[in-house]
This record gives sequence, structure tokens and C-alpha cells, in this order.
Amino acid sequence: MRSSAWPWLRIMAFALVIVGLAMVFINAEALSNGDAVECDGSPMRPDQLCVSFAGGETNSYDEEKRNEARGELAGYVGVGLGALGIVLFISNAIATRRGNR
Repeated sequence: MRSSAWPWLRIMAFALVIVGLAMVFINAEALSNGDAVECDGSPMRPDQLCVSFAGGETNSYDEEKRNEARGELAGYVGVGLGALGIVLFISNAIATRRGNR
């Protein structure tokens, strides 16, 4: 059996899958939260502030909502990158198989 004509394609597909999975796992909480806004696991109301003792930051409800939306978007981008990597793996396998005929 002959190897793929484009080995860089396999490497790029692998990298896309890994980066996509990392983005999904890092932002999994934002993806599964829905529209809920949380501060350290506790639900927030619009009139509350979130104080982080680890970083010393204080965020309002609107800032936390924007951060959640940003995390959700990054998670969906990760899903797209992972799917693109899988498509590249499949297309590379098909091209390699057709080249062996």
C-alpha cells in the first residue's frame, strides 16, 4: 500500500481535531449553561456583582454574560474545527485509496 501523497494534510487534520477538542473542553461549561449567568457556580441576577478572590476581579452581571457568550462562541468554533479535521482525515483516506487502484 502506498502512503498519502500529502502527508501534511494528515498532520493538519490531526492538529485541527486536537485544537477543536481542546476548545470544546475548555468552554464546555459555557456550552452547557444555556442562557444562565453564573459566578463561581452560583446563578447571578442582573443586580449582582461577581467577586473573584483568586484574581481579585469584580465583574457585573453584564460583563459575566458577555464572558459566557464569548466562551460559548469559542466552544462552537472548536466543534467546527474538529469537524473540519475529521472531514480532512476522511478525504485524505479516500484520496489515498483511489490512488492505490
